Amino acid sequence: MEKGITIGVAGHVDHGKTSLVKALSGIDTDRMKVEKERGLSIESGVAPLVLPSGRQVALVDVPGHTDYLKNTIRGLSGVDLAIFVIAADDGVMPQSREHLEILKFFGARGGVCVLTKADLVDEETLDLAELELQEILPDSFLHGRPVVRFSTKTGQGVTEILDFLEAQVRSLPKKDGGGDFRLWIDRIKRIVGLGTVVSGTVASGSAAVNDTVLVQPGRIFTRIRSMESHNQPVKEVFAGQRVGLNLHNVPAGSLKRGMLVAALDAGEGGYLLNVDLHLIPSAVFGLKNRQRVKLYIGTAVVGAMVVLMEKARLDPGDRALTQFRLQRPLFVFPRDRFVIVAMNLPMVLGGGKVLEIPSEKFRQAKKQRILPYLEALRTGDIAGFVDTYFDAVVETYTDARTLSQITGLSQKAFQVQISARVQSGAFVYLKRHGAYPKEKFERIRKKMLRVIESVFRENPLKKNINRIELMNLLDDSMDDFLFVQLVESLCLGGKLEKIGGGYVPGQGAANLSADQDQLLNQLLDFAKVSGLNPFSADTFWKKHNRIHEKETIQKLLNYLDNRKKLIRLNDQRFLSLDALDDIKDRVEQFIHEKGCVRLSDCKAILGYGRWGCVHVFDYLDEIGFTTRRGDKRVLRQPKS
Repeated sequence: MEKGITIGVAGHVDHGKTSLVKALSGIDTDRMKVEKERGLSIESGVAPLVLPSGRQVALVDVPGHTDYLKNTIRGLSGVDLAIFVIAADDGVMPQSREHLEILKFFGARGGVCVLTKADLVDEETLDLAELELQEILPDSFLHGRPVVRFSTKTGQGVTEILDFLEAQVRSLPKKDGGGDFRLWIDRIKRIVGLGTVVSGTVASGSAAVNDTVLVQPGRIFTRIRSMESHNQPVKEVFAGQRVGLNLHNVPAGSLKRGMLVAALDAGEGGYLLNVDLHLIPSAVFGLKNRQRVKLYIGTAVVGAMVVLMEKARLDPGDRALTQFRLQRPLFVFPRDRFVIVAMNLPMVLGGGKVLEIPSEKFRQAKKQRILPYLEALRTGDIAGFVDTYFDAVVETYTDARTLSQITGLSQKAFQVQISARVQSGAFVYLKRHGAYPKEKFERIRKKMLRVIESVFRENPLKKNINRIELMNLLDDSMDDFLFVQLVESLCLGGKLEKIGGGYVPGQGAANLSADQDQLLNQLLDFAKVSGLNPFSADTFWKKHNRIHEKETIQKLLNYLDNRKKLIRLNDQRFLSLDALDDIKDRVEQFIHEKGCVRLSDCKAILGYGRWGCVHVFDYLDEIGFTTRRGDKRVLRQPKS
């Protein structure tokens, strides 16, 4: 797979960028009539450039005038290298510095500096212009890069520029072909016979003809009918390439510059971004907390409120962890780069990198948990991120793939860190679903048990506590699977029992009063005396001269049933466990002798008639001891 390379041509207005592009590529990127009339670029122009090796790259010539700053930023958002242009007769100008900052923020990785109009000045002026240029390059990606003197009139410098670009294109690291396909739209055309064609630079991933894609915002599902790169039809495109996509059945009027064409599973948009924000040292003013700015990512522009996490104000040159609260959702990924501009002035204030797309607004109350986590993201400290992740997020397990998706960092590196912690016992591994810190797992587990025991101390006769009740009492947001793992571990350890779709403390954990405990024993004795005859709360109440509250009797009977010390029939009558075993023996023996049992046989087997027997036989069916066939019952699994 050949690397797709885009080279931005940046610099102050009237410094000869468009003339340089034409000298290199033979193409005039000023397409519009008004551009030719005014002699300046308004829109970014794109020209294919063939290097000496035959390798083709894309040149993006951006406007130099401050009135068209929006188009400049959009044009430079996807470049790999830069041709940084300074006119020898003018020197470094305000937009020169601004364009250099934009290129820094968007991650340009090299390039070449060009002094244009070299034929208009003497050698001494050229030397001074080059010295001035070198003064603004330290700490930039162009520091130590070559400076070429160029003349449109004589062609001086063209060969050198091409050779330098060739060498740097060759030295660029290979682009990662993975990730989801994304392309920010910067041009939209309606072509007769073809339909809608959108153009842009592939930000990540790859796509092929006939792939189904999604245009956001708006959730427009469409198919790529055909593709071109540098005016040549292609079947597949890759990250870094300038391409045009012919989209099936999408009206051009439904699309706008700044929309995103993406793979179907490329994620959802968000109204919040946690970012690493830098203000440029030359910014005219700083930023106050909750100030509004224009945010540029890809070719998208959106209003954003700046929420400073570490301080109340940022001065020029400052750097800080920040949350952007957006006017509309953006479909961005962690590690995406951005630029911010003053709300009412065409002036770059700063830029940086997206760290994550959070689900909740930043609150000062969570500062101590959130900032270490974001600092690890900012520095790319994977070990530190894993150590702080579980303190900053909701209660859930995780794995290396998930962490890579939410951070944009290496999945392999995350796997190494997680595996080491599982092996050392610092993390528990949850049935192929992911890992979770053992200390935190035990802490929540103990808290869960304390909460349940507290509930049953206050109401020992409570039937059970279900998941919703327990989650409300825990006051924790917890993943369903993690909840199940926690309660199952308590059940396996005998601390809890699962009863009736909920949970109760393990055997002996109930805190009954002395009176309740005495009545409980009376009920167990009564069940034993009743033998094969089921009894109800009302029966016991009457037999004991109505001295106990019937409601209390019923609750205690339910309690004994929940703890499997009595058997409850469908008509709310009860049997002892010994009585049930006796009934099963009698029924089994009768079926072996007669082949089946009917309700009419109940008197002979149990000593009472059909009315009392029907619920006993129904219970035997429910537990799988017998099965009904018409008016007969047989053993479900007859003994051999």
